Amino acid sequence: MHNRNRPSTPRYLISPRYLAGPDPAAVTTADDVLLAAGWKATREPCHTDYRDPSGQRHARHLHSRAEHPGKPLMAWEFTASPCPTTRVTWTAWFSHDTPPEITAAFAAAVADDTPGPTPEDGPRYLLLSQSPHKATEALATAGWIRDIGHQDDSWYSPNEQAVVITATVPTTTGKSGANWLCAARRAADAMVLWVALASPATPTHLMAALCRALTDPTPVPRHTLPDPEVGALTITPCP
Repeated sequence: MHNRNRPSTPRYLISPRYLAGPDPAAVTTADDVLLAAGWKATREPCHTDYRDPSGQRHARHLHSRAEHPGKPLMAWEFTASPCPTTRVTWTAWFSHDTPPEITAAFAAAVADDTPGPTPEDGPRYLLLSQSPHKATEALATAGWIRDIGHQDDSWYSPNEQAVVITATVPTTTGKSGANWLCAARRAADAMVLWVALASPATPTHLMAALCRALTDPTPVPRHTLPDPEVGALTITPCP
């Protein structure tokens, strides 16, 4: 839910951002990004729906952590479809504790109305997915460690507390493809801090935006400090 009573000045700047944790008073949120892009918000007691002017892109923000007991605590869901009444082409989800800057960066890429490379390509948010390597270039540049497994291609942050597992496409035998998976874990006990998922058809440039957000070295503002057990952080008090 959009927080209209945010404290004016964060107290700390924290990096890496994938360990900075949530912040109810975050400076930038997906809500801000979508509203600034002209999306219409419909606020309900348990969730807020956002729809772009064309009706082809949709986002839902679940306010409560307890809406789906026993399932991942997803807070944001993004979808796109060729027409408002047709089946969605792709879906992406972000858990409640995902650092808001990461979700906001993905939302900004989804809301970007820049046309595709050619008129025949249609909107960029409906482009066919390409090689996952095009999405993970930012990880390689940032020194993340690539681990090629039998069924997936994983990238680990230098401190091994964050991971990106690339999607796999459906096979000709009818086996469905695996989702993209992004997650971070606590250093003390490897407990998962947050998770993001995206279906295999999610356009490559959207996943590239997510990877850039994960590796962005710019410290993010926080009003409170994460738990010390999260791991090694660089913390700078705000002036």
